[in-house]
Amino acid sequence: MSELPGKTLPPYPYASILNLEIEEIDWHRWQRLVNTVADMFNAPATFINQANLKGIEVIIASQKPETHYQPGSSSLDTNIYCHHVVKNSSELYVRNAGQDQKWNDNPEYTEDNYVSYLGLPISWPDGSVFGTLCVLDTKVTNYPQTYINALAVIKEVIDSDLRHLYKENQLLTLSYTDPLTQIFNRRGFTDLLRSTQELAQRLNRKLILLYFDLDEFKHANDTFGHDAGDIMLKTFAKTLKKNSRSCDLVARWGGDEFIVLIHAESESCVNLFTERLNTLLARQQLEHDIKYSFGYAVIKPGDKAELDELLKHADDYMYQNKLSKK
Repeated sequence: MSELPGKTLPPYPYASILNLEIEEIDWHRWQRLVNTVADMFNAPATFINQANLKGIEVIIASQKPETHYQPGSSSLDTNIYCHHVVKNSSELYVRNAGQDQKWNDNPEYTEDNYVSYLGLPISWPDGSVFGTLCVLDTKVTNYPQTYINALAVIKEVIDSDLRHLYKENQLLTLSYTDPLTQIFNRRGFTDLLRSTQELAQRLNRKLILLYFDLDEFKHANDTFGHDAGDIMLKTFAKTLKKNSRSCDLVARWGGDEFIVLIHAESESCVNLFTERLNTLLARQQLEHDIKYSFGYAVIKPGDKAELDELLKHADDYMYQNKLSKK
């Protein structure tokens, strides 16, 4: 496992979920889950933590007298166990911190005597790390794999709740659906964009608007007929949808133009998205290969740009993309 760079860490980019009025999460269920984990592991402390601007913040704490930290407590620039889980996006099991000098400056070990730690990363819908589900103990432990597997199942329940947080704003109704491709139409995308932007801004998360235009679609439509053109549109829409996550918005903007709104950590996600899309399209067996040009615009938290402005930026990028092919 890679080491944390020194004792001073940059803040994680997200807002504290405790500071937001989020009705989509069943906080009481999260509390029951945490209490159940503490009982199952016979451990003095279990937590759901978020990696946010405050550091590693306790969101839910087990309700035991031996639990040292309460919701709202956080740590940013100290060498605590959870930083390693978030940084590496992987499970961490420390059976005995006293056997590893790495934890000699960890206040959870040196001050609170949490000798053992088991933590799993909790994920946002886009795959980035939300925080941790962890179990701490003041004695050396050797948990059976069945317990660790059970903790992983409970972690998946929390992951599912975070996906639900986004899906609540993306209810698919008939008036929002393009009848040919069965993805969002212009109205559906426009209505849901605002709520998605508001949620992303509240959580201090970044969005990327991808704009696609099929190349030589008119030629293919005229050559092979409208039925073949419809198949191309449906195939491209289906492939976009397959290449997207449940939290992303996928829409037909009109004609042979499509839009995808993705939750992304950086612009490198654009290349990953198009690479996967190209791989999926290459597997299609059609009379005419589906080729496209694309552009994109980044929506940072707090951006006030309207959709028309974002589309113009993405369209300008796409135009340059088309010119580069000639």
